[in-house]
Amino acid sequence: MDLNQRKLTAFEWNSIEKPITDDELRIVNMIKDAWEDVTLKRNNTMSLLQYLKVNNTPEIDQYVFVKYLQDTLKKAIKYSKRKPIPFESVCEPKKAVSKRDLIRFKNTDGNLDTYRNSLYEYILMDILKQTIKKREKEDSTWTVGYYTLHVMTTYSVSSCNATMFTKIRDILSELEPETSIKDLVYCGQELIEKNPFLLKYADEELYEHQKRLLTTFKNGRGTPQLVLYIAPTGTGKTLSPLGLSMGYRIIFVCAARHVGLALAKAAISGGRKVAFAFGCNDAEDIRLHYSAAKDYVKNRRTGGIFRVDNSVGDKVEIMISDIKSYIPAMLYMCAFNKPENMITYWDEPTITMDYEEHECHEMIQRNWAQNKIPNMVLSSATLPYEHEMADTIMDFKARFEGANVTSIVSYDCKKTIPIIGRAGYVQVPHTLYPDYAETKKCAEYCQQHKTLMRYIDLGEAINFIRVVNEEFPQAISKSRYTLARNFPSLDDVNMASIKMYYLTLLANIYEPFWEKIKSHLEWHKEVVHKSNVYISTKDANTLTDGPTIYLADDVNKIARFCLQSAAIPIDEIEIISQAIAFNAVINEKVAVLTKKLEDLTAADADKDKKMSDDKRGSPEVKDLRRKIDELQGKVKTIALPDKYIPNMAEHLKRFVPKGTDTDRVFKPNVTEDAVEKIMLIDDVEDYWKLLLMMGIGVFASHDSDRYTEVMKQLAQEQKLYLIIASTDFIYGTNYQFCHGYIGKDLGTMSQEKAIQAMGRVGRNKLQFQYSMRFRDNDIICKLFEHDDNKPEVRNMAVLFNS
Repeated sequence: MDLNQRKLTAFEWNSIEKPITDDELRIVNMIKDAWEDVTLKRNNTMSLLQYLKVNNTPEIDQYVFVKYLQDTLKKAIKYSKRKPIPFESVCEPKKAVSKRDLIRFKNTDGNLDTYRNSLYEYILMDILKQTIKKREKEDSTWTVGYYTLHVMTTYSVSSCNATMFTKIRDILSELEPETSIKDLVYCGQELIEKNPFLLKYADEELYEHQKRLLTTFKNGRGTPQLVLYIAPTGTGKTLSPLGLSMGYRIIFVCAARHVGLALAKAAISGGRKVAFAFGCNDAEDIRLHYSAAKDYVKNRRTGGIFRVDNSVGDKVEIMISDIKSYIPAMLYMCAFNKPENMITYWDEPTITMDYEEHECHEMIQRNWAQNKIPNMVLSSATLPYEHEMADTIMDFKARFEGANVTSIVSYDCKKTIPIIGRAGYVQVPHTLYPDYAETKKCAEYCQQHKTLMRYIDLGEAINFIRVVNEEFPQAISKSRYTLARNFPSLDDVNMASIKMYYLTLLANIYEPFWEKIKSHLEWHKEVVHKSNVYISTKDANTLTDGPTIYLADDVNKIARFCLQSAAIPIDEIEIISQAIAFNAVINEKVAVLTKKLEDLTAADADKDKKMSDDKRGSPEVKDLRRKIDELQGKVKTIALPDKYIPNMAEHLKRFVPKGTDTDRVFKPNVTEDAVEKIMLIDDVEDYWKLLLMMGIGVFASHDSDRYTEVMKQLAQEQKLYLIIASTDFIYGTNYQFCHGYIGKDLGTMSQEKAIQAMGRVGRNKLQFQYSMRFRDNDIICKLFEHDDNKPEVRNMAVLFNS
């Protein structure tokens, strides 16, 4: 993580101009629009009526059902032969459909089969057909389909056929007596976690914590607000300022510059007007994005803006600042806006709080003491709770009379990221401790800190629930803790409720039964990964779906181990070394010529010549450019054989036994162009280059900006297989990891920092295979235990206090 409080580089400026993806832009626009209505829901799935492009009326709805859907629905129901499902056919509407609409139907009929599998009504009917087939075969998993339809008929897909929805709900009512809530809970993994439909077709809407945040500031205008904003990583906290910016001017401050730049990129793509305060000594150093500029000069020839008056900030909606620049940024924004119409959104204020001393501490304390904005959000997944921040709260209330303090504490439980211990077993609260007293204490701690629930493996939780309720029902201390009492209806079955019940049950067991329950569970437990240490060789195939992050204190040691275990033969390394040496000579010559070229072109910099790049300059300049191009053309392209690159086909043949499922393994994708860029890096040791060629990037202590830029680009595009980094890298990165390692040399890492580290994994929308793998089980225990001596709490009490 880059905590240098410096000005933006040209690379960083260029990075924010790259548009975000269409999917990301859709989310950004939804967050903005939700300022007016926090209950806003959108669904991008196409319905049949949307495809047909006709207006929705009761007559059209009925006509479409009869013409396009009824026969398919009847065929699905016919699979139920042992227990027939009643179905009353629908007739065409009495009121005739207009000729214009009939022509539209005719024009679109021909391509319907092409789009059929992507239309919501047909998706639902296909699920229904498979459900009825399984029910007919007395396959107990038919209830998964039943549950899926029950949930999906509540989604907000636009213009869905109402007649068909009514019919499907009637069918579900017919099947309901055959379902058992208990069985649905017991197959909860297949029902929820491994269900390919629920997340894929779910509505897009704000998280509950975002709804509360927007509502707090909408309803609290005119009253100073301090919001303690605690929600799991990867649930949109960093994008929440976009919604707030529709009603307030925002100053977004974060110690980690890449967090602010990620927000800037999203804000600019979403049409918000942004300014930047990075490495500022005073307001004169603030820079406006072109969209926020009010006074500027346009290039007559191109029409582009090239001279901006950065002192005029009337249009700025979001100011993005590092911690060094907060006071100049605040004073700048106050020159154009009333303080009560602004919000300071301090993202990840716990950064550096795990250090007793840090160069950022003095700046943090100064920012808090000199702050004039009466609306403040402190946002972090590991922010201390309200009762732990009494000094900070009292100070804020003393400085801003009548201030409201709001704690927004959320837990997202749509995904499970299992914790895997050193021996390869999944670790959950009931497996961590030998005696029940410690186990109960752990369960009660998790009940108070619900953000930990995403790291409780759903399968293990369900297995515990099943074993206790079926094998040891007498161990349940009171009847209100039985499964039946906690899941009265189908609507109560979801991932969060199952995990909450698991914790409740775990905390309410008769202690004399604990040893028997523990022994039963131990006897049946299975190892997930017999080995997961050799991540560049025999264990690489266990890393699936997306990149992996390995967090360690000594990143160089892990990097060298990966290279050493890859066992690249000496002759292969020799070939690569010779090519690297050859390229190094080329690089030296290019550097000399480039310096000459820069000196020559600098002399011409003040000349007002309007020539294109290929025409600009003297013959000497042109000759230098030609020589540089010739030399760069001689750079040898170097590529490792696939058998040394993790999870490539040849690599899998070497290390994976036949019959092993390798369909989901994640492969690096370091292209020839990327390799050429890697080879031109002349200020890092050769083994860093070898690792990048293997798809392994390392955030290390070297000073090579070129290496870091190439690696960041590859990481952003998910072309790297593995990133090795220290824990200071963890805050706010938006790279998408599916697996994470916590090195055994991180035993002194604070509880909050461990949770932040785990938050790097599982940020994707779809439910992939995720895991957090710990090389030391003691660190796992630290997550689930109360800590009376948190450095973050101590430091925030001192630094966030005037």
